Amino acid sequence: MLEVPRESTTQILKTLSSGGVVALPTETVFGLAISLNSPTALEKLIYLKRRDLKSGKVFTFVPESREDIEKYAVVTKLARSFISRYIPGEITLILHKNPEFSHPYFNHFSTIGVRIPKSSLFSTLLPASGPLLLTSANPRGDSPATDSETIKETLPKVDLLVTGKTPAGRLPSTIVDLTGKKPVIVRQGSLEISL
Repeated sequence: MLEVPRESTTQILKTLSSGGVVALPTETVFGLAISLNSPTALEKLIYLKRRDLKSGKVFTFVPESREDIEKYAVVTKLARSFISRYIPGEITLILHKNPEFSHPYFNHFSTIGVRIPKSSLFSTLLPASGPLLLTSANPRGDSPATDSETIKETLPKVDLLVTGKTPAGRLPSTIVDLTGKKPVIVRQGSLEISL
């Protein structure tokens, strides 16, 4: 495991592009990020998370920008309203997958969870990295990590660790399902939303 400060964007991008798993802080909790286009990194991420593909849980999709969401998901009028109000931010929107978006991982699912963290680190990385997959930094069943010291103990096999802490008392992102006629809160995080 290599440790770097959050300013080391060149090293972070190098690790992502070479198929590595990066543990990094978001504005909620620590996350594990990989490049969308690396099968090797996806295998590592599934292993680190102890994730079963049949569990129905899907890694969060992080597009380059909110304008790019339509490439990957069906953006309805309702979804557009949520995107303009809350993205980037502490929210994950569950949307129908765009039928034209084909990917070995997402082809298993009809929906896609979209989030863009409101973080200077992500706003710097995304234009250069392209889309990422993101999940909370914890093995299945554990609480999400909020500092890099915890990552060293619980996920020592990540390739790159961005050192630091997340803001105190933050919960993982609020998850809202927008695939029906009305929005449904699947998980309440720190972000309170008006339905």
